[in-house]
Amino acid sequence: MDFRTACEETKTGICLLQDGAQEPFRVRLHLARDLLMVQEQDVVCVSGEPFYSGERTVTIRRQAVGGFGLSIKGGAEHNIPVVISKISKEQRAELSGLLFIGDAILQINGINVRKCRHEEVIKKINRNFPVNQQIVYMGWCEAREQDALQDRAYLPAFLALRGSCLYKFLAPPVTTWDWTRAEKTFSVYEIMCKILKDSDLLDRRKHCFTVQSESGADFYFSVELDSDLAQWERAFQTATFLEVERIQCKTYACVLESHLMGLTIDFSTGFICFDAATKAVLWRYKFSQLKGSSDDGKSKIKFLFQNPDTKQIEAKELEFSNLFAVLHCIHSFFAAKVACLDPLFLGSQAAASAASSSSMSSKAKSLT
Repeated sequence: MDFRTACEETKTGICLLQDGAQEPFRVRLHLARDLLMVQEQDVVCVSGEPFYSGERTVTIRRQAVGGFGLSIKGGAEHNIPVVISKISKEQRAELSGLLFIGDAILQINGINVRKCRHEEVIKKINRNFPVNQQIVYMGWCEAREQDALQDRAYLPAFLALRGSCLYKFLAPPVTTWDWTRAEKTFSVYEIMCKILKDSDLLDRRKHCFTVQSESGADFYFSVELDSDLAQWERAFQTATFLEVERIQCKTYACVLESHLMGLTIDFSTGFICFDAATKAVLWRYKFSQLKGSSDDGKSKIKFLFQNPDTKQIEAKELEFSNLFAVLHCIHSFFAAKVACLDPLFLGSQAAASAASSSSMSSKAKSLT
């Protein structure tokens, strides 16, 4: 009997059972501290002859909160099937009593996933999730500590892109409650990810990237392989695009000549500046009319728009209390706009690595 440890309190295994009335048949044992469950494997008919197969069909429905309550690992890129690596207590997968750690996932909603990569299986599982709950990426990396000594500069970190947020954990989230206890949480459209070139690296580690938060703080991460870095980059671009497509617009409070204003970044119409008290629109421009921009690194942004009639450049300066969040949001909307014009953008590493908050003018020119 080949038992496999599922956790400290439970074990599972496959064995043959004979009741004296028929030939031995395969059963699955699930042993807990105070319970032994004996489950018969599904019966499948082939050429009219019954036999007992290790394959079975399990139907579970996602919970409104908490999902299916399981984690997976493996995939075609590792030459192994995708298997269930963890089952959360009191979640749908465990409560069904039909899924076990080590089970290989062969089909999802009738779609064969035997030869699918890990990322592809995640997408198929997420297919019916609301966009704001879809998990686009989960994986380990190493985070560089800003104040640490050189020999202990990196610590393990677990990153997850789920819905509108990037989460940084000390350990992978298993339960719904775990998602509320992330070490750091960022809105994906208000942060900037930059893939570092060799000249930007801080030490001998390659495959590094930074995330600049909405407050302007930089977080430095490292992954093991070039393929890991490419996977992260694609996932971040996808998560940003999906979130911009979902929210469609974002409004920030700002000040113009001592008057409280609002600036709306709208995916369909572009930039709209209005009086916060009266809601009267002062000016509006399309994304393609933004010909350049600059900021003072503290609070002010100067936009250079082209008047569609006179073709003259019109400068508009606004002051914000959250400068970096606004800059990153504008970049995210531009990137999503480009992705709509060119679907290959989401898979293009070059497009993202060239992106930074200081190059908004070049991004604007690319949409003219």
